Amino acid sequence: RRPPRSTLFPYATLFRSGRKWLFRIIALVVLPLLLLGGVEAGLRMAGYGYPTGFFKKIRVGDKAYFINNENFTLRFFPSQLGRWPDPFLFPAVKPPDTIRIFIFGESAAMGDPQPAYGASRFMEVLLRQRFPGKKFEVINLGITAINSHVIVPIARDCVRHDGDFWIVYMGNNEMVGPFGATTVFGAQALPRSVVRFNLALQRTRTGQLLVSAMRHLAGKSKNTSWGGMEMFLDNQIPPG
Repeated sequence: RRPPRSTLFPYATLFRSGRKWLFRIIALVVLPLLLLGGVEAGLRMAGYGYPTGFFKKIRVGDKAYFINNENFTLRFFPSQLGRWPDPFLFPAVKPPDTIRIFIFGESAAMGDPQPAYGASRFMEVLLRQRFPGKKFEVINLGITAINSHVIVPIARDCVRHDGDFWIVYMGNNEMVGPFGATTVFGAQALPRSVVRFNLALQRTRTGQLLVSAMRHLAGKSKNTSWGGMEMFLDNQIPPG
């Protein structure tokens, strides 16, 4: 026998309320995610954007190697001011008798303007002379004008590449590098949470498109080519 209407009413009301919230969740969460997923897939299929990892894997003969990804710094610099490390190449699988050394830093660590004569090359030669029975890979990851916002993602990518020693020589560019208080490469002194969100967003092709559009709408920078330290003369902060 059917229960009295007074008994069914609370359950019917609860069902209608639950169904309404389900539709709201689908409209506010599921559909936008599906739309963004479709845009992301379409951009990738069309070949738009760039990979954001610091390393790029290649094959030479039957061996795999890693080289620098020249598009890595596009998340941090306008395209016309992009920076990159001195080119390097190292085996994807480290030989068992090799000591691999990563060097992190900015222009001083890189050896700018002549990385071939930088401190990392001196160290490599001295190590080989001091320990003739050892094999050393000194991989210089320094890049001109970067700061900790850039070096931290580089370091994260290095974790899985079997570095025996990490040498960090940095700090001079915290103010002038990307997102710094006197930078000329974009927004200045953003909160760290905003910087992290910005960089995470640009790991997607949709985010790269959005940031590119925002830079275009903001107008062209007065710095259309690399000008060294002269670029920062108008962006000084008093000591106090």
